[in-house]
Amino acid sequence: MLQLFPYDEPREQQKIAMDFIHDSFISNNKKFCVIEAGTGVGKSALGVYAANLLAPVQTEKEKGAYFLTTQKILQAQYMDDFAAGQSMLSLKSSSNYSCKYYKGSTCGESLRLLRSTPKDSPFWRCCAIGCNYKKEKDRFINGKKGVTNFSYFLAETVYAGKLKPRNLMVIDEAHNASNELSKFIEVTISERFCKSQNIQLPKDVTQGKAYQWIEDTYYPHIKSRLKHMESVMEKYSGLKDKIKEIQKVSTNFDLLDKHVCKVKRFIDRYERDNWVFNLIPAEGRSMRKMEFKPIDVSKYAHEHLFDRADKVLLMSATILDKNAFCELLGVKESECAFLSLPSPFPVENRPVITAGIGKMSSQHIEQTLPRLAKAVESIIMEHNEEKGIIHCHSYKIANYLKRNVRKGKYRLIYHSSEDRDEALERHRKSDKPTILLSPSMTEGVDLRDDLSRFQIICKIPYPYLGDKLIRKKMNKWKWWYPLQTAKTIIQAIGRSVRSKDDYATTYILDEDWNRFYSMNRRLFPEEFNETINSN
Repeated sequence: MLQLFPYDEPREQQKIAMDFIHDSFISNNKKFCVIEAGTGVGKSALGVYAANLLAPVQTEKEKGAYFLTTQKILQAQYMDDFAAGQSMLSLKSSSNYSCKYYKGSTCGESLRLLRSTPKDSPFWRCCAIGCNYKKEKDRFINGKKGVTNFSYFLAETVYAGKLKPRNLMVIDEAHNASNELSKFIEVTISERFCKSQNIQLPKDVTQGKAYQWIEDTYYPHIKSRLKHMESVMEKYSGLKDKIKEIQKVSTNFDLLDKHVCKVKRFIDRYERDNWVFNLIPAEGRSMRKMEFKPIDVSKYAHEHLFDRADKVLLMSATILDKNAFCELLGVKESECAFLSLPSPFPVENRPVITAGIGKMSSQHIEQTLPRLAKAVESIIMEHNEEKGIIHCHSYKIANYLKRNVRKGKYRLIYHSSEDRDEALERHRKSDKPTILLSPSMTEGVDLRDDLSRFQIICKIPYPYLGDKLIRKKMNKWKWWYPLQTAKTIIQAIGRSVRSKDDYATTYILDEDWNRFYSMNRRLFPEEFNETINSN
């Protein structure tokens, strides 16, 4: 088995996991293998081992493995680690590749132009065969190990169908799988889009009437518009002087084509009790929107995801509750094997200090925010020569701290929803003891070593109760709300200690922590409980 591992020598926990993967897939012929592995176990290498293990296995599906990640930064990490030694290939959507012929255009834009381009033109000869995206896609399809992101994989398998089922699927950050499925399945219809299609979004409708409008009026209308656009594109065929017009029509055609398919699938699978309806009012430049979101995606998980592989390896540091995890994804207990491995990092390197300075719930936050700002000032002055991160949980808290933290204010790097990656890069490159002030860096961020020696959790990150979907999930599964909260806390704490020699101190300032922790201690891994007790 050791020769199937991508590195010279696996760690002890990796050896345990390798034996478990072998027994699950080979000896016991399980469809699903779920591994909860704390930070530092080395999950990605286990995925590569599983791919090598199953490479010779004969199934009806094509040989090879898909590796799915939730973020492009994790996709890049797979390539950094395994492109050379393990022939790992990466694929993104066509909008991420540059056209060889039209400089400044993406492959996605140029591929749309090809539909109405003469086959004897220089553009056709350059891009029909030599397209950068198509070349990468062909390599990916013909390779044996390929990593891509969830959203692209789901769209590609549903709309294009070029990515054929393989004998293994490795899902990294698997605790996000149900959310990724939900985002792919949900349907949004905006007033702005309706106007572009010459149809009126209804006002003040109930869920039942909204669905009926979509089925009886909206879907037939956009389907008819799609046919009309096809005829328009045919008229543009071969008109070299109409490149920009063709590009615009072609882009709109693709968007409408996918939207028509999505709405059709929604109509086919709609069950009133499993969908949440929201009519979102206009705000600023944003016009009204109508949205339907699924509550339980388990009934769609096999169709869109698990049927694409003979075996499925799901890995995460925050499974926390195996039964709940399987229920959310429609995985039968008889088809699943489960292993939990703690982080190998010393607990003394990652102490968690709880110092309740006040309640941060909606009823008390206004009174607590001034005390929070003072506590944050005290902590950052204590770490006056070290970088860190402040997990705010909301833009309200982030904005308040941005305005009211005085001592060490110059060290704070704030970001909006548009410039998160840029802020992270500034923090990484700065030679000053900068501090990230963020409402949204609890996952997918690597702040190893001196990039973060301390982190502050300002508020217990409960899901937002103003969201109708969250309330419906709470009603359906009593365990769902605390489970999501615990996951976010553990993921946040895992940003700053990334190796056995790394270290960072975590401060939890919300007074509600003690109550939440005492009621939900069973959700937290024992290793986490040891970090709490080590102070």
